[in-house]
Amino acid sequence: MKDQVKELLYQMLETELGGVQVYTTALECVVNDELREEWTKYLEQTRRHVDVMRELLAKLGLDAELQTPGRQVVHHIGESLVQAMQLAQNSGGPPEAAELVACECVVFAETKDHMNWELLSKYSRKSGDRDAPV
Repeated sequence: MKDQVKELLYQMLETELGGVQVYTTALECVVNDELREEWTKYLEQTRRHVDVMRELLAKLGLDAELQTPGRQVVHHIGESLVQAMQLAQNSGGPPEAAELVACECVVFAETKDHMNWELLSKYSRKSGDRDAPV
């Protein structure tokens, strides 16, 4: 397996781990009940994705705890999103403002997540590799 694909897999795991933290923090900021319900559902889905990625890495003989440079960057971005929500939450502004910041952070996190899965899917289709992860 190519090193770039391994890096993508490690970043995917880190994105999902960060997603758990992003949704957990976003739920602390939420005001709207429908949004709370939606984010709760997505948090559970993201937790399942963490398990899927850990299983995939294990199946491929890769160490799920390995920290790569790209993974460290993804981790930093996830932490920054969490910190942005906490800053908004503790700013003394209206709760709706913190909820809006949380919405923006969720969009950032989900954009990376969707891009990762799309890249892996494209690699799998184009590689013709029967051992491709997807």
